[in-house]
Amino acid sequence: MPRRAALQQLSRQLSAALAEPDWQAMEKLSASLAKNIPLLAERGAWTALEQTELLQLRKIHAQAVKICSEEKERLGLHLGALQANKEGWVAYAALGEYDSDGNQA
Repeated sequence: MPRRAALQQLSRQLSAALAEPDWQAMEKLSASLAKNIPLLAERGAWTALEQTELLQLRKIHAQAVKICSEEKERLGLHLGALQANKEGWVAYAALGEYDSDGNQA
């Protein structure tokens, strides 16, 4: 596949994964970028059009990194809150399930 077409395809796929967001697809595409960009670079100097496509792909990848970092932080805060309330959750579980009037469900 020509380099420009390969870069365009990677950009489309990454954009689609970001739109979902599809974390597994982003993970696979990140691995694909790490593997394929050096291989594409080995083909010689980039043309002006290829450089434009590569820059576009870099911008999309930067967005993906930002979104993944934000999600990681959000999940970290959520897990921290769960850990902070662990004793309460365990206490409720030990008591069994009760309705809002205190009756066992």
